[in-house]
Amino acid sequence: MKRLFTIIGTVCIAAVSCTERIDIELDTSDSKLIVNGSITTDTMSHCVRLIQSVPYYSPTPPPPVSNATVYIMEGSTRIDLTEDTNNPGYYYTAPNVFGKSATTYSLYIENVNIGGVSSFRAQAQMPTLLEGYQTNYLDSINVSYNKNWDGWVVNGFAKEPQSMRNYYMFRVRINDILYSDSLNNLVLIDDKFFNGNITEGAAFYFIPEKDTLKVGSKVTLELCAITKDYYQYLNEALTASRPQFPLFSPPPANPRTNVNNGALGYFTAYAIIRASYVMKDKDFLEKP
Repeated sequence: MKRLFTIIGTVCIAAVSCTERIDIELDTSDSKLIVNGSITTDTMSHCVRLIQSVPYYSPTPPPPVSNATVYIMEGSTRIDLTEDTNNPGYYYTAPNVFGKSATTYSLYIENVNIGGVSSFRAQAQMPTLLEGYQTNYLDSINVSYNKNWDGWVVNGFAKEPQSMRNYYMFRVRINDILYSDSLNNLVLIDDKFFNGNITEGAAFYFIPEKDTLKVGSKVTLELCAITKDYYQYLNEALTASRPQFPLFSPPPANPRTNVNNGALGYFTAYAIIRASYVMKDKDFLEKP
């Protein structure tokens, strides 16, 4: 067994694909399909990215998997994805597609040849969402400067549902540009210690670059309701992407996958709830 290098895509958001370098123990002759895809409650073109693993010392990046037949089944409804001709390996749904509460989505990848395998499948379920979830989960946010932390804190005002166990991923956009553009910039939590509680200005996200925000900057917090399995996958991917101590420790276990036939990566379904705040003059009074 030799260590190979691959890229695990962790999140696919609109046209943005966030990737992390991860060392994984694989046989050098064993090429793997890597899947990175999602469907969310946003009405948009949802993305599935397909790439192929390459040897650890390869000077070339992982090649895209092109000309595949990719589609998602929602019950008996088939949602076809079309490859972007300008970005091989990126497959998109039509722009009018959106995910629904408690619905199961099955991803099919066909007409490929990866390690002698021609088809792959993954299944994801959208979390169960309460009626009016777009306002009930997250009411509003503000942003304040914390002198002790020497950075900006995004504070949230929300009511956490008490009828179920929930898992969350927090992301931030600044002026509609994704700030949380890597795995390490995501905030992952479950509701074990605050199930059903009302949060009045709880710290949900931290921005350490103190000069990032200006008067008039729009900060958007995205609260993403995710499944327990995807929450665990992201935490495992985080562990695998970090330096191992002591230096010559064995590599961590591969992150879990929900794609069959030996593929890597993950296909997920999640809800996105947003709240925004525009920075004001008074917000900078505490900033040195």
